[in-house]
Amino acid sequence: MLVFRRGFHGPNGTRTKVLKFLETSIKCALLLLLPVPFAVGAAIFWYFLLFKQEIHFGESMELIITSAWIPTFGILYTLMAAIVLSTVWAEYKSMRTAVKRYDFETFVDLRDEEMSPLVHVLMVVLSIAVLGAFMGLKYPSPISGILLISTTTYVLALIFFVIIEVDDPCGGIWFIKNIHQEWLAMDVKKWRAKRAQDARKKFLEHQGSPQKDVET
Repeated sequence: MLVFRRGFHGPNGTRTKVLKFLETSIKCALLLLLPVPFAVGAAIFWYFLLFKQEIHFGESMELIITSAWIPTFGILYTLMAAIVLSTVWAEYKSMRTAVKRYDFETFVDLRDEEMSPLVHVLMVVLSIAVLGAFMGLKYPSPISGILLISTTTYVLALIFFVIIEVDDPCGGIWFIKNIHQEWLAMDVKKWRAKRAQDARKKFLEHQGSPQKDVET
């Protein structure tokens, strides 16, 4: 009876696994450090410009903010983040598969395919709406406010950086290592233009050819 089988990692499996673990850990650490300046900046902004000046919502307004504003925009942001992450991750996996299969057609179509700036604008607006609501609350102490605002900012910024990294598999921290050098060196825009020109030529030739009778 076979209950358990050890995973296969090649002839140098243990060494490869350790190196991959170290590489992934370093990349994760770098990625986790990127949102820190934003979290610190948001906490400083709130402390000196809002908390020290005693600028916050009134008690009746806080009830509306916590029961309606934050949940509504929080849900909208969550839905948008899920859709965007799902889209860019699907493209990332497609590019990895294309590299493994040496499928240049798929790679060249996805290499410059980036998320629209309009989507990023929408995500930023939703983030500001949620973060602004948290900043406007009256906190019992500066520590509680700094903790809540900095962590909220950190998570929102981390989601943004993760989307940026996955959306550009050819560069950044989380890039695809095994992309063929000849693919990276090629001007994909010219290649796509040439392909489109050839396809247009074939289309026009087909349109100009005599129509055959179709039996019904």
